[in-house]
Amino acid sequence: MRRLGALCAVVAFASLSILPGCGKSEGPLVGGGAKGQFSLTVHDAAPVGITVLSLQVTIQSAFLQPGNVSVSLPQTIDLARLQSDTTLISSLQIPAGTYTSLVLDIENPSMIFINNTGGPVTPNDNPTCLAGAVCQITPVSLGGNPIPLSSAPVFPFQVAQNAEVGLELDLDIADLVQSDYSLNFSTGLNVTQLTSVQGAAEIRGLHHVLGTVTTLGADAFTFTTPTGMQLGVTTNNTTKFNFPASCLTDNFACVKVNQVLELDLSLEGNGTLLATEVDLEADVNVAEISGPIVLLDTNSPPQSFQMLVLQASPVAVANAPLGEVQTVSIGTPTTFSVDNHSFVLPAGLTFTSASSLLVGQEALADVDIILAPSLVIRTSTLALRRSQVTALVLTAPAVNGTTFVLSPLPSIFQTALPTNILQMTVDTTTQTTYEDLTPDTIAGVIAGNNVSVGGFLFNAAGTATIAVDAVRGQPIPGQ
Repeated sequence: MRRLGALCAVVAFASLSILPGCGKSEGPLVGGGAKGQFSLTVHDAAPVGITVLSLQVTIQSAFLQPGNVSVSLPQTIDLARLQSDTTLISSLQIPAGTYTSLVLDIENPSMIFINNTGGPVTPNDNPTCLAGAVCQITPVSLGGNPIPLSSAPVFPFQVAQNAEVGLELDLDIADLVQSDYSLNFSTGLNVTQLTSVQGAAEIRGLHHVLGTVTTLGADAFTFTTPTGMQLGVTTNNTTKFNFPASCLTDNFACVKVNQVLELDLSLEGNGTLLATEVDLEADVNVAEISGPIVLLDTNSPPQSFQMLVLQASPVAVANAPLGEVQTVSIGTPTTFSVDNHSFVLPAGLTFTSASSLLVGQEALADVDIILAPSLVIRTSTLALRRSQVTALVLTAPAVNGTTFVLSPLPSIFQTALPTNILQMTVDTTTQTTYEDLTPDTIAGVIAGNNVSVGGFLFNAAGTATIAVDAVRGQPIPGQ
């Protein structure tokens, strides 16, 4: 199945939190008897004919049965942003015992997509979406709530005192989104068990988690994602800090409330969320927006582009509402950079001018000024951020090779202007990780297979090339 989101449950007997937040619980939500630590994470993939740019849902509740044991407070997640990544939903202590099912209540779906079907579409009771437009709809949900998951081989699931085990839930977006744009939660769900660990060993890595610092503690802070999820994060002497120019000490003292950061996290068996890398995205009171480029103007090089705003620093929010497409004018001069932090790019890939832009790239732009009366945002600083792409492998890597080719691509690329992007070269490095392949190496990338890749998308001499830090195997759509 194609993974839309992976809901991971981690169980360990331990107290979790230093700071409050859904990523860390200061105590059990339920009481009585021996307990184990339970955490939830989530990851993702999109259907043919449209490109899903955002698919937010609220996990209103999650209960383990028997006993009606609550394992999650309400949390909103964007499944479409997790094709090659994983994020945390909750972590808390629960009673030890044997559980035979996980029951989910998934509510409040909201989908943003680009309509590349070639004509207008009218999804259920939503307004008509014109051809080529980016539209936001409220999908109708089928399959009913609550959703019991009991038939997977993982059940019955044993939670023993002092045990540290985990579950992972996958939602298949190709099965989830129906031809009439409704969502069917009765299909495309699977639960697997993670490998057990002991103590503070990592049970799941969580990478590229974006958000804003909300409170500070002693070597710890709370962190709020763009969907409002709060995570309690700790650091130690192994945490790597990247604060270029703004804080030369590159340590915890650089972290401030209202900064926008990107984190690599280690979700450990005892429930701790340890930051392995902390990267500055936007400093305090710096107005920035980020999201995918959905349209370039027809000039060569382009003088502006349209971006779907999926994240904004606090100052920018009022001028660039989340979930809306904004026109960004490229100022003169504009500084171009790559937001790759500790990931080392292959030689020859550059992002240095407006000629480097491609539809489908993730970009981060400083908001210098809002131009009246058209409310166009003008920027003088533009950074290339990490993109995620799911597609079939057209050409597998050669023996001992490091590259392969994806095609056909999601429709946003195939209909891109001024030039359609029909295939994409994938460059891997020694830092690239592999998951859900056979084997979990580049040798597991086989022609005809479906994969999600995460990395930096470049316009390399007219060829779309993505340098990736992650490759995840996906089931072929419809199978």
